[in-house]
Amino acid sequence: MKKIMVCLFLFTACQNLEKKAEYNIQGDTTTAPGYVSVFQTATSDTETTINIMRPHLAKLKYEVEGLGEQKIIQTVSGPKIFWKVDRIHIKGLKTGKPYRLNIKKRRKVVDWREFKTLDIKSKKAKFVVGSCMSDDFKFEHVRNKIWHRMMSQSPDFLMLLGDQVYVDSFDFVKRETATEFEIWRRYVDSFRKIPLFQMRQLVPIFAVWDDHDFGTNNSNKTFKARKAAEKVFTAFFGGVNIKGVFEGAKTGVFSSFDGFGHRFLLMDNRYFREPKKEAAYGHWGKDQHQWFKEKLSKSDKPLWLAHGGQFFAPATFVDRKNGTKKQINESLLADHPNHYKTLMNDIKQSKMPVAFLSGDIHFSEIVGVKPDVLGYQTYEVTSSPIHSFLFRTKPGSRKYLDNPGRIVAHKDHNYVIIESEVVDGGLNFKAASYGVTQDPPYFEKQFKIKK
Repeated sequence: MKKIMVCLFLFTACQNLEKKAEYNIQGDTTTAPGYVSVFQTATSDTETTINIMRPHLAKLKYEVEGLGEQKIIQTVSGPKIFWKVDRIHIKGLKTGKPYRLNIKKRRKVVDWREFKTLDIKSKKAKFVVGSCMSDDFKFEHVRNKIWHRMMSQSPDFLMLLGDQVYVDSFDFVKRETATEFEIWRRYVDSFRKIPLFQMRQLVPIFAVWDDHDFGTNNSNKTFKARKAAEKVFTAFFGGVNIKGVFEGAKTGVFSSFDGFGHRFLLMDNRYFREPKKEAAYGHWGKDQHQWFKEKLSKSDKPLWLAHGGQFFAPATFVDRKNGTKKQINESLLADHPNHYKTLMNDIKQSKMPVAFLSGDIHFSEIVGVKPDVLGYQTYEVTSSPIHSFLFRTKPGSRKYLDNPGRIVAHKDHNYVIIESEVVDGGLNFKAASYGVTQDPPYFEKQFKIKK
């Protein structure tokens, strides 16, 4: 019995030591990150935007070692919310050099982060594509592992394609009813729980929303709180425009990023979305489509086109008990076929090839787009969910949504790392899906796109 008790004591002591090491406990306080939540967004080789979610009464100053105190260029707050978001824009940085951002309160450092700029002149990019990040307690065991694994793989930047926040979580906000207060509250809830925003090492994030972080399921421009949703989303993920590198929308949340010999366009599939299926520009609205068309026509770089929902998936229907059928997925092709045709015709006119990125569907897949669609073989990579519901199906029933172009798919908590290189005006890329284990990727495929 004594031996058992000694072993239990040593085991408990070791656990406590691990916990102390993990949380950097010093006496009765901790020096671990987390006093604030931090987001690095629009970034070039010499400048970056950093957004800091801080307690609303805390008077903080932000200092970059070697560059001095940084001016707060904007502070965004919500009604009766205990948190505000400060934005700083840091210039005069050297490519690849690590910098330390100190967050100070009464001259004392209360939190800090490390960050770098991007080597945007390189022709190779390594970036994460991910979506669907529930703050539900059910996924805490996944959250505590998957972000650390992702960051250990040293991506250049992250592309988050929607449902970063579940505003309309059934436990907190009824669908179609979200107010500005409720949207703020759900964003704060999520970003205080997600480890990415408390990590020491920052990575630039380029993000767009889908229905749940817009505010309600399967939503469109008729959603009454869309202006409030735009305000909150851009407070966290917005960045300062950088000439020739980054441009954010004046209305909505779409944006462009030029780097690594590529052009990335992140499109807003909610703010301007038409409820009518036959609408000519139903998915993006006419103005956003024209912006896209201009960016496409003037690009001398291969292009990754991204938004929250899928592009090429046909509608998947299930039978209701009353004998009718219900569509259970969303996509540009299925929901706005006229806009889909216009978009495909416009892309055909481009001198540069286009590849596609999406999220939303709670499994990851790669779909081949046949040459008869755009005149050359291309692909859509869908990445979902990082940590959210998986909708497991019964053995023998449909496991995935209908998609005749599917090359590979996997349903689990995961993200996709893309390593993309510009070669002779085309794209050579590898896409690999990783989860919470340290095993080989769930899938890994290599492709070439050449127009």
